[in-house]
Amino acid sequence: MKNLIGGYWVLVNLPIWATAIILYMITLGAIFVLRDKFEGLFYNTSYSAMLGDGALLVVVLMAAEILKRGVLLPEWAQGTKFHWVAVCLGVVLGIVWYTMDDPVQWADSYHHLVIAPLLCYLGITLLPVIFRNGTRVEVISTLVLVALWATLVVYDSKTGRLDQRNYRSLGRCLDIIKSGR
Repeated sequence: MKNLIGGYWVLVNLPIWATAIILYMITLGAIFVLRDKFEGLFYNTSYSAMLGDGALLVVVLMAAEILKRGVLLPEWAQGTKFHWVAVCLGVVLGIVWYTMDDPVQWADSYHHLVIAPLLCYLGITLLPVIFRNGTRVEVISTLVLVALWATLVVYDSKTGRLDQRNYRSLGRCLDIIKSGR
C-alpha cells in the first residue's frame, strides 16, 4: 500500500511491539502515573478501563497486522478527509464527555480528553479495515472484544464503578491515606 496516511501509516511502519507499548503507556501507563502523582495512589475500579480497554487495544493490534498484509482499503478510507473527520469526532466526544462529567482528578480529565478520543479515532478508522480485509476469525474476534468492552461499560455504569472516587468511598479513603491520619 502506498500513500498511507494518519493512523494507517503509523501502524504499518511501527513494529507491533512498539505499537503495543505506546498504546499501553498512553492508556493505562499514563493513568497509573497521573493517579499516583496527583492522588497519591494508583487505583482503577472500572472493569471497562482495566479489561475492556485492553480488549480494544488487541483490536488495534489486530488491525495493524491486517494493514501490514498490504490489504486494499476503500477509496474513502484512504483520504485525508476521512481521517480528519475521525479525529474531529474523537475530539468532540472527548470535549462533550469532559464537559458533562466535569472531572476533578487529572487522570479522569486525561481519560476524557486523550484516551477516549484516541480510541474513538482508532475505532472509526480501523473497524472498516478489519471488516473488509480481516479473516473470519479476526472479524469474529473483533466483535467479541468490542462486545466485551461494551458489556463492561454497562456493568461499570450500573454498579457505580465509573464514578471511581465515590465507588465504595474510595476518595475518602485516599484522602485519609494522603493526610497520614
